[in-house]
Amino acid sequence: MRDSKYWNIMISSTLSSLGSSMYFIAVAWILYKMTSNATYTGLMVGMGFLPGVVLNLAFGVIVDKQNRKKLTVISLGFVTLAMIMLLLAMTSNILKPWMIILVHMIVQTFSSLFRTAQQAFITELYKKEDIPRIFSETGSAVSVGGLIGTSLCGGMLTIFPTSIVMLFVCLTFAIGTVCMMLIKYVPRVRTSNSSLKSGILDLKDCFVYVHKNRLMYSLLLIMFVGQLVVHTSAGMLSVYTSSYLHGTSTLYGILECATSVGAIIAGVTATSILYKSKNYVSGLSFGITSIGLLLMTLTRNNIAAFIAILLIGLGTTWVRVLMQSVQQVYTEPGYYGRMAAMRQTINQGAVTIGAPVLGWIAEHHGVNNAYGSLLIPVLALMGFSLFFATQQTFKNVIGSMIPQSQSMK
Repeated sequence: MRDSKYWNIMISSTLSSLGSSMYFIAVAWILYKMTSNATYTGLMVGMGFLPGVVLNLAFGVIVDKQNRKKLTVISLGFVTLAMIMLLLAMTSNILKPWMIILVHMIVQTFSSLFRTAQQAFITELYKKEDIPRIFSETGSAVSVGGLIGTSLCGGMLTIFPTSIVMLFVCLTFAIGTVCMMLIKYVPRVRTSNSSLKSGILDLKDCFVYVHKNRLMYSLLLIMFVGQLVVHTSAGMLSVYTSSYLHGTSTLYGILECATSVGAIIAGVTATSILYKSKNYVSGLSFGITSIGLLLMTLTRNNIAAFIAILLIGLGTTWVRVLMQSVQQVYTEPGYYGRMAAMRQTINQGAVTIGAPVLGWIAEHHGVNNAYGSLLIPVLALMGFSLFFATQQTFKNVIGSMIPQSQSMK
């Protein structure tokens, strides 16, 4: 049922993604123009991830103790405030590279809190059988917002001053924050117990909970590989376009959109794919992803490359959205925040570890072979997923997410 809560979540997700994509393109452009040194851009990206990796689990503890709606609003509010600070520095002509890096760290940190709080909030708002649909449609909203923001920002930067672009970004986040504020919500009463006396005990309890619920290990591993593929393959796309396809920046932009198109298709079809493939959904998703990676390894055709990237976006989005749904449904309400935070920590760690390795392979053995090397973990996880599909606990969780009318088909 699509009520006002649903539309506020979708609008907020779309606008925050639109603003994030525009913000990143704009600040990367500004930073390079200021410094003429790509090292600063790399430093900005790397430093942006650092606070989240350190703080994600602490955020999970906070989300499990506090009002989840308030935390989504507060986190978006801090992101908006950081954008306003950046805009003021730009209009006052006092902007420095270190300011951009600092603001980016603030944005990334509170974006991590927002994602953790939002996922726990959505899981608390809706019934189990609605979670896959809501998560997949939220994912589609994020992908649509990213696609619009990516397409819009390039054109705006050629027409308007960067301060106008940043003003537009501030407005998108401000409206997204208001949308979350308007959601009517009565928080669940969280009963305290001996394991929730301090932050340290809460963190320890998080790991104990995962160890007691062994299905979590498999779900986290599957999502780790999905995240590794989507981010490292996106990061190498400019190199692939230039050095392997010998294409222009226009082709790069078109191929960049292919990932978003695949993600949008995946978001729209995720629920029906889950209903049809049930516990074999992760194996199917990795199979689709492996076809895309194989095409990237072997082809020099632009159309084939577009199809390959679309398939990678499709397969990895199914993996991430649907396994995220499974994890949240399998999780007890008191651990929603911590499990979402643990997933984010592992996923961000995947990028931190995988990107340098894939970069080295691309530099020494060709960027197409870097894509080919991703086939190793993907095919391994496809085989594991087929075994995982036979596990009764996993079957039971999937069954609880599928309406009775669909499970009989």
